[in-house]
Amino acid sequence: MPRRELVLIGASAGWMLPSAWLLRFERIHHWDIDPLAGRLFRWRHGRALQQHSIALDIHCGDGLTGLHDIIAAHPQAFYWFDNVLGQLRFATPNLSALEVRLRQMHKALRQVAWGSLHDRMSGPVTRQPTLTSAQQSRAGLTATSTEVQAWLGRMGAVSPWLDHLTEGVLPSGTPVQYMAWPFKPGYAHWLEMGWVESQPLKQS
Repeated sequence: MPRRELVLIGASAGWMLPSAWLLRFERIHHWDIDPLAGRLFRWRHGRALQQHSIALDIHCGDGLTGLHDIIAAHPQAFYWFDNVLGQLRFATPNLSALEVRLRQMHKALRQVAWGSLHDRMSGPVTRQPTLTSAQQSRAGLTATSTEVQAWLGRMGAVSPWLDHLTEGVLPSGTPVQYMAWPFKPGYAHWLEMGWVESQPLKQS
């Protein structure tokens, strides 16, 4: 993982990011469409970053739409999509359009190191707040696979669950961490988290 620059896409206030992890980097670029997100991020993490002389650049805008330009400006950075890609299904008109958008994103990210924390599915549960502990797995497993069905069973999932259409966000086979997030009483999110190394261009 590159350690000099971090580009956070959909950073919000960094609620799900520990300051200790942010301190790995020398400079952080914060992207969010919410004009208040940068101020809240400084409130939550600013003191720790300042104490360690870590530069923080706040950008208000859609980092996903401008991804190609951001990568061109910061080709050596590590890119982290912070709980944002699972929301694309609500902003993209249909599954086919979302698949195209994710393929384009994969192509743009091919030569940089990047990772994501995102919703896979969400819905009602029978057992809360005592949800199952996190487990390691591999990206690309379908919702109907034996492993995923066992995971949902341990969470106490009650059908129907909402599919956030992020099965293909990370390349198939990527090591990932599954987590159960008790979003509210009787309702939980299945979160998936993983990261991918850069793929340098092959010399002809």
